[in-house]
Amino acid sequence: MDKGDNRKKQLLQVALDVFIEKGYYGTSTREIARRAGVSSGLLFHYFSNKESIYLELIKLGVEEMKINTESAMEAPCEYLYQTIKSIFEQLESNPSFGKMFVFMDSVQYTAVHDKEIELFLKSVDICRQWVPVIIEGQRRGEFRAGNSHSLCVAVLGAVQGIAQEKVRIPDTPLPKTEWLMDMIVIDN
Repeated sequence: MDKGDNRKKQLLQVALDVFIEKGYYGTSTREIARRAGVSSGLLFHYFSNKESIYLELIKLGVEEMKINTESAMEAPCEYLYQTIKSIFEQLESNPSFGKMFVFMDSVQYTAVHDKEIELFLKSVDICRQWVPVIIEGQRRGEFRAGNSHSLCVAVLGAVQGIAQEKVRIPDTPLPKTEWLMDMIVIDN
C-alpha cells in the first residue's frame, strides 16, 4: 500500500468517526479535514465532496456485510454460528469493524437522496439475506418454528446492540455466541 492509499484510509477512518458522532447532516468536510490534521484541499484531492466520502464508507461496509448464500444454505446453523462468532472476534480485535457496523446501521435511517447510495443499501439488507437461511434452517429442523423474519430481527438486533455498546464502551465484555444462538436454535 502506497502513501496515498494510507492517507486515503486514514481520512476514511476519521470520516467514519465523525459520521458516527455527528451523523451525515452534522458532518462537514471541514470537520473531517480538521480532525485528520490535513487541509481541506488535501481532503478534496482524495474525495470530491462529502457524499463521495460517505459513499466510499458505504462501499466498504457493503463488502463486509455480504454473505455467501450458497454455503449458508448448505449448513444454516453452522453458518449463523460462525458468522456471529466472527463478528464478535472482529468487535474484540478491530475497533473500526465495530464502528463500521454502527455506521452501516445509521446509514439505513439517513435520508440521503443519492441513487447509488440507495442501491448499495438495498444490496446489504441483512434480514433480506438471512431470512432465506433461517427458513432453510427451520425446514431442516435446526431453528425454532415461527416467523423467520422475527427470528432474524431478534438475532440481528442483539448483534447490533452488542456492536453499538462495544463502540460506545470498548471494554464491554462480549456474550458467548451460544447465548445468541439459543434464541433461534432448537434444543436437541
